[in-house]
Amino acid sequence: MATTTVRSVVGAVALSVVCLTGATGCSSDSGHDASDVGSPLVKGLRTVAADSGRSGPVTYLDAAAVRGLGKRFAAIGRPSSSLLNGYTPGPWAGHLKADQIDTAVDTKAAGHWEGSFDAAAITASLKANGYTRGDQDGRETWTRPHGKGVALQVSKDTISYAVPGTARLSAVHPEKGASLADVEEYQRAAGCLGDVYRADFNPLTATKPVRLSALGQHADSTGKNTEVLCVVVKDEATARRLSAELRSVIREKSPRYEGAKVTVRQGERPLVRTTVPDTSAQRPGRLMLTDLNLWLAVTGL
Repeated sequence: MATTTVRSVVGAVALSVVCLTGATGCSSDSGHDASDVGSPLVKGLRTVAADSGRSGPVTYLDAAAVRGLGKRFAAIGRPSSSLLNGYTPGPWAGHLKADQIDTAVDTKAAGHWEGSFDAAAITASLKANGYTRGDQDGRETWTRPHGKGVALQVSKDTISYAVPGTARLSAVHPEKGASLADVEEYQRAAGCLGDVYRADFNPLTATKPVRLSALGQHADSTGKNTEVLCVVVKDEATARRLSAELRSVIREKSPRYEGAKVTVRQGERPLVRTTVPDTSAQRPGRLMLTDLNLWLAVTGL
């Protein structure tokens, strides 16, 4: 795909924070950048193959950080995988719980979790549920006959999974230089989001004005939450149009988005960044869960 040119993460920094002239302006938050090699978000994106970014949404979560923030953050503190829903117990029975996961990267068909797991108990439960040990892409894998259920790789500190017929475990074990962290649009979005404990990426597109959009959650040391909406677009004209739409929503819905800022960054793929601070009356994650006006402005472009 032409818009997913693979580049080094360091190369993305060179594009970073020159603001467009005119009405868009600049703000002090343009200094945030998570695109260096050591960023937790970028490390998470390195566990997912680049192709996964086109097939569906991608979510990164620092679950350990959220647990330290308190109950107010519970609604967005769980990994996005349906394997962890509370209605259908997974093949690991009660031996795997969400609070054992420290970081999670989940896509539509595969995921990678890091934490502290009872590998022996989990694999015993897998056996009891008809899973057998085998090999997939050179990795020890637990699967059920005839492709039923998920394929799992289990150790004491990592669990990887893939949905048969849709993805293989290689989707969360990409080769060097072939991960989401190596895709230019993801580099731009990660640098824009900054130091977030959660990031939700919509699918990457090649033909629409909006190439990639992502919503990040940032909490400071006092637990005050700020949501960061980052949108990678095809050109500067699209960036100006989108920034105007977002500002219009912020004005029309006042005081709902009080304190919100919209900035534009230049580069080969221009980027529009909107920061929205929460108040004590608003729960973290509202732009994703209940308050969709800004997302609608992006999708309607």
